[in-house]
Amino acid sequence: MVYLDLLRKLDKIVKIPDYHLIGITKDKLYYISNVDETYDLWCSEHNGNNKIKIVSKPLLTSRVRKNRNKLYFSLDVSKGKELAKIFCWEEGKIKEIDMEPIRIFSISYYEDFMVYSGSSQQENVVHLIRKDSENEKIFSTKSWIFIADINKNFVIGSGTLHNNPKSMEIFIYDLNKNEYKVYTPKEGSFNTVSSIHENKLLFASNFEGRKKLYIYDISYNELYEPSFEGKDYLNYNFQDYTSYYFTEDGKVWFIGLQDYRGYAFLDGYKINHPEGTPTFLDVLGNEIFISFSSLKIPYSIFKTKINNGWEKILGSSLDKEIYESLGEVSIIKYKSFDGLEIPSIVYKTNVPNSKNAIIYVHGGPWSHVGDFWTPSIISLVVSGFNVIAPNFRGSTGYGEEFRALDIGDPGGGDLKDIVYARNYVKENKLGEKVAIMGYSYGGFMSYLATVKEPDLWDAAVAGAGVVDWEMMYELADAAFKHFQDILFGGRNDLRKDRSAINFVEKIKVPICIIHPQNDSRTPLKPVLKYIEKLLEQGKTFEAHIIPDMGHIITSIEDVYKILFPAIVFLKKYLG
Repeated sequence: MVYLDLLRKLDKIVKIPDYHLIGITKDKLYYISNVDETYDLWCSEHNGNNKIKIVSKPLLTSRVRKNRNKLYFSLDVSKGKELAKIFCWEEGKIKEIDMEPIRIFSISYYEDFMVYSGSSQQENVVHLIRKDSENEKIFSTKSWIFIADINKNFVIGSGTLHNNPKSMEIFIYDLNKNEYKVYTPKEGSFNTVSSIHENKLLFASNFEGRKKLYIYDISYNELYEPSFEGKDYLNYNFQDYTSYYFTEDGKVWFIGLQDYRGYAFLDGYKINHPEGTPTFLDVLGNEIFISFSSLKIPYSIFKTKINNGWEKILGSSLDKEIYESLGEVSIIKYKSFDGLEIPSIVYKTNVPNSKNAIIYVHGGPWSHVGDFWTPSIISLVVSGFNVIAPNFRGSTGYGEEFRALDIGDPGGGDLKDIVYARNYVKENKLGEKVAIMGYSYGGFMSYLATVKEPDLWDAAVAGAGVVDWEMMYELADAAFKHFQDILFGGRNDLRKDRSAINFVEKIKVPICIIHPQNDSRTPLKPVLKYIEKLLEQGKTFEAHIIPDMGHIITSIEDVYKILFPAIVFLKKYLG
């Protein structure tokens, strides 16, 4: 009966529909939603009526343009291995692009030009399709390349183009001259460009210290900060920016992060939205459409205006039982081994007689846990666990200096930050027993924590994690070889020491392994060898291999197959 109750509550949580804004045209609203139990691409009228499902399970989509109901999207054609092809949807018709399947990172289009970046086994590439022309490779590199935008003159994007693991540069491809150049305001700075308007680039950079927004005018080779009519933004001290774009008339909107929460601005004026974190917005006339969520509000789409109230267009409310199980949320900072302050979210449960805690480790590692909807955390809290989610060194949202602290030391200082989160739990009596749980990079940290600090845990859950960096490098395509090159920052000697498979004999606690069969980012093969070693040494473990699933979660069924065995396992070994 206990497991049936867990499943019933989990069912309520994972079936709450998400709504993520893609963009708007003059008559259509485009969004991603799991309302049909898979993450699908939809369009509707601006008020959310007359919904049309365009396609199921797109991996990526392009931005939409105001004057045309057209967009491009990629679909996995390899059962989760992320080998994908691109398709075009226009006025209700879908056309397949003639191309070889590759891992695709970004897509953009302008009128009859379409450009995309991707990765094969050998190289990272940028391809261009001009009107009535063949699919043309315009350049390739060993570095990551992300397309940001395209107009009639230029393709722009960002990448680690100077092979410095702590920097990122902007590339500009001149479509008229067929010339490619790299731009950076300062060697060694971290720059990410988002959009182009009249040959002006909008980008974020830390070249003057704290990350700020800048405009670079290609035609005049001029660099300056954007000027805003409104001054609301001056009341904030942003640590990072998640999104920033030009509007059609050249104004700038952005979402800034400050202490876990996001705030949206248009031309310097604060946009009204509920308390939480917006993730994307689009502007049509004086109306603003915005994606939003919080730790207690699922992802929704709102319509608002400057200095006006908001209206929910698409969204859901929490079930009463789920809402009442969610306790106090607090933002705390604790000091790690070297005195560095680690910002964290503590999410308490309201479930009676609960006395145990989970250290939840986010993926990435260049990501963070903030004031946004996170079903895995919600499921743990509703199941009766207090949760602490640390934004360990290497997390985004706190500036480039903080984000770069794990480069050259994965599983070193960041793992110690996790250990000190466990110490915080004990010191503040948040849990008599403590487990560690994570997915992707969080899964790697769970594996490593059980062998580097085997006496500190009562159980561990590792989802889609890395157990052997050396074997993973051999199996990786060009994109994820480069990911490791950046992460380890040239410290190849660390790969063996930070691989849990080499220290299996040290494990003392039960571990739950959950891994997608067709994962091409963190391949299954090394995990199977790790399981074999666990078996040989008589360790206590569970293993759940999810068939026909890749690293990316594309359906509610995927969420069930990850969270249900994890929570049942934690209930068994923590109570």
